[in-house]
Amino acid sequence: MEPPERPHPSALRARVLTAGLLGPVLVCLIVYPQLPPLAIGLALFLAVGAWEWAALIGCRTQGVRCVYAVASVGLAYAAFVLLSSPASRQWLAGASAVGWLMVVWQLLGVARGGPFWRWPIPLGAVVGWLVLAPCWLCLVWLKQLDSWLVAGLAGLIWLGDSLAYFAGSRWGRHRLAVRLSPGKTWEGVAGGALAAPLVGLGLSVLLANPHFSALQFSALGCLTIAYSIVGDLFESALKRAAGVKDSGRLLPGHGGVLDRIDSLTAAAPIFFLGVTLLGLHA
Repeated sequence: MEPPERPHPSALRARVLTAGLLGPVLVCLIVYPQLPPLAIGLALFLAVGAWEWAALIGCRTQGVRCVYAVASVGLAYAAFVLLSSPASRQWLAGASAVGWLMVVWQLLGVARGGPFWRWPIPLGAVVGWLVLAPCWLCLVWLKQLDSWLVAGLAGLIWLGDSLAYFAGSRWGRHRLAVRLSPGKTWEGVAGGALAAPLVGLGLSVLLANPHFSALQFSALGCLTIAYSIVGDLFESALKRAAGVKDSGRLLPGHGGVLDRIDSLTAAAPIFFLGVTLLGLHA
């Protein structure tokens, strides 16, 4: 098979420009010592992601989509207030991680020729909350633990995507899931997995925490990358069911917000669960 198609030069320029503008802002929010700026910034992404999600599940009324976006942020904040103990946060992250394993089963069915999901709007709205709210919560909780953990997760996803794209473009021959995402290859997955030891080594040095070693972070990184691929494929399946290429047009060269955070929706809960189970508590 042919390697994944390269983006058009103009689309690539738009992608680089958008990343160049948003990247420094996100870095500043992550490294800023106080929580509220990052939490608010992520809440904006959550709201826009919920707006796009509502369209993917068939909701065309803008007023209803606005209500859903606001309700999604409100629900996430309510959960943040209610889930104040480390144990309750671990339970939510664990439930989300198990939910994503169930998604794997559904994705396998679609990849083998089964039908794409077409939920009733109320059910689709609930699924959206189960996908988006835990992601926001776990990123905020990681920030409370240590800013470097948020930076590490972001770096892991970014570096993993970059290495996967390079490896897939250069050596990709064996498709991962043609019906879901024709451009993804097993060679790309192998390339993306190389990000785990690199980021794991960096985090072990930066955190200097006796509970963690580079090997532990690398193992968690590999698991996190595997989950990130599931999140990516899940959103690809939703877009194919809705008959659209991108979830939105807000980010030139990147599509919508969901197109940028799809990997994080699955990766954030498993990463948070891993670092807390390994012994780093608020």
